[in-house]
Parts: sequence; C-alpha cells; structure tokens
Amino acid sequence: MILSSVLAFARSVSQTDSNGLTDANGIIFANESNTDFHRRLIEHGVDASQVFEASITGIAGTGVYSYPTNPCSIIALKAIELNYSDTSANNYCVAQQVDISNLPGNTSFSWLRGNQNPAEPLFDDRGDKFEIFPTPTSANNLTALVRLVGYAQPSVFISSISSVNYPESLDAGILGYRTAANYLYSLKGTENIIAGDKLNQKYDERVNQYIETLGRGSQQPLKTVPIQLDGWGY
Repeated sequence: MILSSVLAFARSVSQTDSNGLTDANGIIFANESNTDFHRRLIEHGVDASQVFEASITGIAGTGVYSYPTNPCSIIALKAIELNYSDTSANNYCVAQQVDISNLPGNTSFSWLRGNQNPAEPLFDDRGDKFEIFPTPTSANNLTALVRLVGYAQPSVFISSISSVNYPESLDAGILGYRTAANYLYSLKGTENIIAGDKLNQKYDERVNQYIETLGRGSQQPLKTVPIQLDGWGY
C-alpha cells in the first residue's frame, strides 16, 4: 500500500477531494496519525509496532550513551542488556531501571558508577540518552557491551507515493479515519468539529480492534477446571 490509498480513503469519508484535502496537508495529517497509532500500540505492549535490536560498543570511563538512530530511531525502550565480561550471548544480563530519587540501599549515582555489581547492572533513562551502572573500565568487555531492544519510530511519509508499512498497511482506515478527522478539524466550525469527532471515534474503534488482533502473543486467561475426585485417589 502507498499513502495515496490512505488519502483517497480520507477524502472519501470526509466528503472532499484533492482540492480540499491536498497532498501536502494529507502528508502532514497522515504522519501525525501514524505516530499516534504506533504510540497506542506501544502503550498496550504490542510488538507489532516494530521492535528492533541494536548493539552499542562501550567506552572505558564513559557510562552515558545516546540511543541509536541507525538503522532507525527509538520511540520507546523495551529492555537493555549488558555484558561486562565477554561477547557471549549467555552472559548478557538485563539491566534494571533506577532513578536518582529512589536509589537502592541509600546509595548514590557516584557510588553505583564504581561499585554496582556487573552481574546485576542498572540503567537510568535520560530521554535521548541513558546511563549504565557500573561505568565500564578498560578491564571490562567493551565490544557490544550494550544490547538494546526498543520500538522503532515509524517511517515518515514524504510524498503521496511513500510506502505504508506494516501494520498500518493492513487497512487504509487505520490512518485514513484520523487523517480525515484532522482535515475537518483544520477547517474549524462546529459542524466540521462534530464530523471530525465522529471520524476520530471510528479511528479509536479501528485501533482497538487491531490492538486485540496484533497483540496475539499476549497471555490469555486460564480456563477454569473443576476439582474432580476419582475413585480412592483422594
């Protein structure tokens, strides 16, 4: 699917054409819709929002690193693993998140930098950067020290022939309803706002439907089984 299919859907449900909802405005509205859709998937822990892995080489004496932008930028973090001993997959440990206002055992960031157990690593999220504890030294493994798993930021549409990627490519209405609503909101006026609200409601319904189906890896409720007494086995 390409973006023009989404724009055609949006024009149809908002009862306009390319003179009303132009390609230029449609691209802006579709990018906002795409970001919102992925944010909602992430809020519900749906990995279909595109999960990627990246490795970062450590630097001796440096504990603060930037989140990767290659092959893509990260919109939300899932996990950080650290391996201070070697590059063996078996020796990576999941780092636990800490905050300076609630550090374990009345310690301090300064103490954690030099004394935190490498087998029980920690990290602090700083928005576009993060800090790991302990701070690596020249005695530690630095090659692929950090292994990061996160949600990729969705690709930006730059033209009407830009590709619409999975999972929003499953249905033109996923982005189409919100794109149309944004267009109507831009026109202002009570009638347009009411019509935009109705389309946004359709968007909410469509997103919730796909959250249910795309989140197929989530654990389902256990089926209850009544206690059974069999013979003398009680």
